[in-house]
Amino acid sequence: MRFGVHMPQKGGFEKNVKRAAEIGCRTVQIFPGNPTGWKMGKLEVPDIEKRAGLLEQSDIAPLVVHSAYLINLASSNKEFLEKSKNLLDQTMERAAYYRSPYVILHTGNHGGQGTEKGMAQIIDSIGEGLTKWPESVMLLLENTAGSGTALGANFEELSDILRAFPKGRLGTCFDTAHGWAAGYDIGSAAAAGRVLDEFDRVVGLENLHVIHVNDTGVERGARVDRHAHIGEGNISLEGFGAILNYGWPENFPFILETPENGTDWDKTNLARLAGLLNK
Repeated sequence: MRFGVHMPQKGGFEKNVKRAAEIGCRTVQIFPGNPTGWKMGKLEVPDIEKRAGLLEQSDIAPLVVHSAYLINLASSNKEFLEKSKNLLDQTMERAAYYRSPYVILHTGNHGGQGTEKGMAQIIDSIGEGLTKWPESVMLLLENTAGSGTALGANFEELSDILRAFPKGRLGTCFDTAHGWAAGYDIGSAAAAGRVLDEFDRVVGLENLHVIHVNDTGVERGARVDRHAHIGEGNISLEGFGAILNYGWPENFPFILETPENGTDWDKTNLARLAGLLNK
């Protein structure tokens, strides 16, 4: 498996890649632009290819792209929906230039129009996008904490979206902090094993391509998205250990999205994960 962090943008791409390699990252995640804005930001193709080359030289792979938080394919506002679809199109294109195999997306908030309509709109929007997105990039649906009218907090909703398309066209990303907040008990080895077994039964582990490994300070089922450092929150180290040692492909990516990103905490959290692996 490959451990990595969400890599900050401040300080420049090359500097951050070098730092990531030095602290032991073998995979990283980035935002391709402002995570809270509608503009992707200009980059010439040669610059993007240079960045991809830097990652290859450092044996950092895969590069995972996380889409902007603003994107909401379940929005009932037509103008907002169109902007969301356009930004996701741009994100998928940028990921292809980066040679990234994955773009991670929060499924969206239905905003009061109801789960059924929100889900249908997500499926329609993705179906429209699949006709033009680069085939080299797979969209991964991330489970949510379930705050407000957020969709995708339970495995059944993720499965319903995946099953609307041919097998292998979409995938998923599981976030441990979100799963805990949504009510999934991963606080012990036995409980974490049951949750992963349930995920396999409902969604299919063959559809899981990235795990966001984050602790959280909220109570299980609180439906609040609050990340914490590994071992500093309410998900036990025993639970994390069971997840890490469940039996993943050799190069499966585990990515930290813990607080104080880009500081010495990254190295601490990576070391804590490594210490949980069965020898």
